[in-house]
Amino acid sequence: MSILTVLENAKHNWKSGLTVSLVAMPLSISLAVASGSTPTIGIITAVWAGLTAAVFGGSHFNVVGPTGALSGLIAAYAVSHGTGGLASVTIIAGCFILVAYALKLERYLIFIPSSVINGFTLGVALIIAFNQFNSAFGLSNLPKHETFFSNVIESLKHISGTSLPTLAVFALSLSLLFLLRKAIPKIPGALILSPLGIIVGYMASVGSFPYQLATLGSVFSNVTFALFQPTHFGVSTTMILPAAAIALVAILETMLSAKIADGMTHTKHDERKEMLGLGLANIASGLAGGIPATAALARTSLNIKTGATDRISA
Repeated sequence: MSILTVLENAKHNWKSGLTVSLVAMPLSISLAVASGSTPTIGIITAVWAGLTAAVFGGSHFNVVGPTGALSGLIAAYAVSHGTGGLASVTIIAGCFILVAYALKLERYLIFIPSSVINGFTLGVALIIAFNQFNSAFGLSNLPKHETFFSNVIESLKHISGTSLPTLAVFALSLSLLFLLRKAIPKIPGALILSPLGIIVGYMASVGSFPYQLATLGSVFSNVTFALFQPTHFGVSTTMILPAAAIALVAILETMLSAKIADGMTHTKHDERKEMLGLGLANIASGLAGGIPATAALARTSLNIKTGATDRISA
């Protein structure tokens, strides 16, 4: 590809790239937090996994980064074994994806029933929702358990400690998200709500808001912008099964997203290259200190709807 072609593609894709990045920032942060990680690692993952997949992948439209499909699996590992090994799990998952690529396993994905994908997606949504229960109700310093249901029961036991101002802000934000989706479907709600949230959070931090609200800055005191996170790498037997499960889900989600993108744009992606790009993206994310990543359907769809024509948008 010549420099002139790259510049021409950049000219036609900078708007879609900018729009997707503005939406990806709050989503990557929130999904990293939902995974038991930190806001900084969410951004690191979005940058390195997104760039690597865009360069080496086989779809011109897929946007790769932290997703809800993986957050439940990542959070389960983080609760059981801590967050220190997440970068290593990410690299191992990337290696599993490369093994699947070498064995050409993508050819068998067409046999997975659509009902399985739908059930999986709904299950992930419920896990994410309940994992955010404490934040939504203002519950803090609760004991953490290894299993999902134990954590839900723990939260319900302490429901009497609900912070009404926090719950009110949560309910209002969620309601606005649905209203914006119906009123102006072409503009992602996160693009509007994130700046409003920043204003409310700032007012609460300087005492201009009548109630105390937890913000990312108060929960994560070491939030800084960084492209790399110092990480200790190691391999243990406890990482193998979670990494394999993450690799499988990442492959399914990425291939599904690429297929949907093909249907929206009447194009055809290269399945082999997309598998290779996904494996390399996870290895790159892990080496930078990030968490597992896969194609994000909502961001990919937004990429297309805002005029993307080439991978340079991602």
